[in-house]
Amino acid sequence: MDRKPAGGFWKNGVMLMAGAALLSKLIGVFQKIPLQNIAGDRVFGIYNAVYPFYQLAAVLATAGLPTAVSLLIAERLRSGEDAGGVRRTLYAAMLLLGCTGIIAFGLTWAGADELSRLIGDRETSGAIRAVSTALLFVPIVAALRGYAQGLGRMAPSAMSQLVEQLVRVGVMVFVLWLSWSAGWGEADIAAGVMSGSACGGVAALLFLALISWRRRRRTRMPKERGALRADMKRLAVVALPAALGAVVVPAVGAVDAFTVPRLLHESGMAEAEAMSAFGVYSRAQPLVQLVVMMAGAAAAAIVPGLALARMRGAYGQLSQQLAVTMRAAWGTGAAACLGLVLLAEPLNVMLYSDSKGTLVFMLVGVTALAGSVNAVAAPVLASLGAVRAPALLLLTAALLKGGLNAVLVPAYGAEGAAAAGVAALGATALLSAAAVHRAAALSGAPIPAARAAKATAGGRSAAAVTLALAVMAAALLLFERALSAALLGLLPPRAAAVALALTGVAVGACAFGVAALRGGAVSAREWRALPGGGKWAARLRHWRLIPPD
Repeated sequence: MDRKPAGGFWKNGVMLMAGAALLSKLIGVFQKIPLQNIAGDRVFGIYNAVYPFYQLAAVLATAGLPTAVSLLIAERLRSGEDAGGVRRTLYAAMLLLGCTGIIAFGLTWAGADELSRLIGDRETSGAIRAVSTALLFVPIVAALRGYAQGLGRMAPSAMSQLVEQLVRVGVMVFVLWLSWSAGWGEADIAAGVMSGSACGGVAALLFLALISWRRRRRTRMPKERGALRADMKRLAVVALPAALGAVVVPAVGAVDAFTVPRLLHESGMAEAEAMSAFGVYSRAQPLVQLVVMMAGAAAAAIVPGLALARMRGAYGQLSQQLAVTMRAAWGTGAAACLGLVLLAEPLNVMLYSDSKGTLVFMLVGVTALAGSVNAVAAPVLASLGAVRAPALLLLTAALLKGGLNAVLVPAYGAEGAAAAGVAALGATALLSAAAVHRAAALSGAPIPAARAAKATAGGRSAAAVTLALAVMAAALLLFERALSAALLGLLPPRAAAVALALTGVAVGACAFGVAALRGGAVSAREWRALPGGGKWAARLRHWRLIPPD
């Protein structure tokens, strides 16, 4: 059995996994846009209603198991167990995940009609059944990924994620091309597109199976009585906490899927019209997801340094790192929110060819602020030992969203659903920030309160971020008016929107970044307190972007 050294390999392996996950998510985010452009708002709505439910079912079937498998295998390798014992762990995981996958598939397939009724569009049942077939393959893929990671083979696991996503998007493109020439109905197009999840799962399974077969070793699995059952039980115990935490993230999306189309239908819209309205409501989601994903990736890079400072007892350094991290989450989230609101119309036209639902686009864009804070707070809380808090907070968001949807959607339609998201996620962001402060205090590294920080770095940073947001807003408004006047009549509407949106994003980001740095949002001393921040502080000082200490 191969044993990998723990030095640079593991560092590179983790970076490879993170890079593959990031690229896979980017593909998943942006593949929704051509779907709406080609198939229209109703197919886009069906996709956004069904896919969160599939994510929920997949998380229930697989969450935590790859990590549990890799941990158990790594533990056995360290203890000197032979290859047969390690292989038994893989068989236990495949048996456990195979059973959960079959159960999840059976329940989803059989309940597709009832689920479509709950969603509010009975024609979604075909898409639900199409995506449910992926549950037969995805759990086994999860077991093989955990096995590869446990052996220190990060590349196959990372590559399988890309293979799965590329095949899924390839099937979507093929189905859209085929439906265009064959004249399929909207429900059939949605079902065909959703079948890409199953095809991606099959491709990833074949890829991992081929890699495993080529690296196989002819070892006999030890036949200890009850050993396989004991391994299955241990895997379940290790994976359960991760599953409970992971299930809440898709649950927030499932809340909208199970409430918004149905409430719109009950308010007087036809089923097809309600699903089209849900598609319009979902237009800003890919951009918000991109902002949240980038915030989460940045937090993931900082978290190891936070955990190390906590373990070393460097509480002063930890307190400073936490303060900078949370201020950065609020500041950059506010900048993204402001940009999405001010550039809502050109972004809407650029991505979806018309300005339908621009007000809803703006309101959903506002959730980028709360989403960024929640994305940063969750790993920070985990690094401080508060592992249950992120799941409880996200569950709170899901419950609030469902309750507010029930009140606001019948009265205000899709705008009410967007406002419910702003309120629910905003409240959760405030609770998350409070939870970080509490966990930091319990860890011995309290973050200075706002009142105590007015004359300190925290107070100066808040003033700098506020000024930077004002500079950004002024720059965007002036730029948009000037460029709109210059382009008037020169370009078709969508081409003009592309020019406005892309250059507006660049202008807004530069204006905010330069104003925030020059204003002292993060001082040179605070930069140096961050992991790897010393080099950045030197560069920024050299470029005269941050003031001296």
